[in-house]
Amino acid sequence: MTLKNILEQIYPTKQYNVIIADGRFPKDPHLHHLIENSATTIACDGAVNKLLKHNMMPNYIIGDCDSISLKHYKQFEDRIIKIADQNHNDLTKAVNLAVEKKLDNIIILGATGIREDHTIANIALLIKYQTKINNIAIISDYGIFTACINPIEELPTIVGQQISLFTTNHDTIITCNELKWPLANYQFKSWENGTLNQASNNHIKISCNNPVIIYRAFCIKN
Repeated sequence: MTLKNILEQIYPTKQYNVIIADGRFPKDPHLHHLIENSATTIACDGAVNKLLKHNMMPNYIIGDCDSISLKHYKQFEDRIIKIADQNHNDLTKAVNLAVEKKLDNIIILGATGIREDHTIANIALLIKYQTKINNIAIISDYGIFTACINPIEELPTIVGQQISLFTTNHDTIITCNELKWPLANYQFKSWENGTLNQASNNHIKISCNNPVIIYRAFCIKN
């Protein structure tokens, strides 16, 4: 089972828009293919430097522009949206731009790696982003993060796929039966309580009373 097969199953839409954050740039060629074939590509500030190293061009560059090189700033001045606001990170600015442009089916790449504090913030913000955009996910070379904000949500999986669930609200109660270790009205007491599970079906159905972040790894265990 390849990353391409898994992406086709869990993210089947043919029309993508991509946001590139300034974390670890993806290595897998299938993720490069997503960038090259995206309808719109938004780069967060310094991420444009990484895009250009791979001969990829953004439609928009957004952020406080503290990370973009002077050469690239001058080269792409007509594509830059400079926002100095320090109350929001560059990824949030990029998502807000996507909302303004009425873009859905957003794939966020480069949101993890390099800075662990940025990684945590980017993943945590998925719940906020999910309320603004139809179908949004953070994808890396290793897996996909999505947010469940509905009381019941069904997601495609692959038998043996590694699954982790996260919530910061201790009042959250989760039921999910399609797991190797099923959850029945389970109340998480800490972050790690819902990690390192495994899909036992070709879908999982999550029932929850508060938003939950779901991680589906590209690693499949037989």
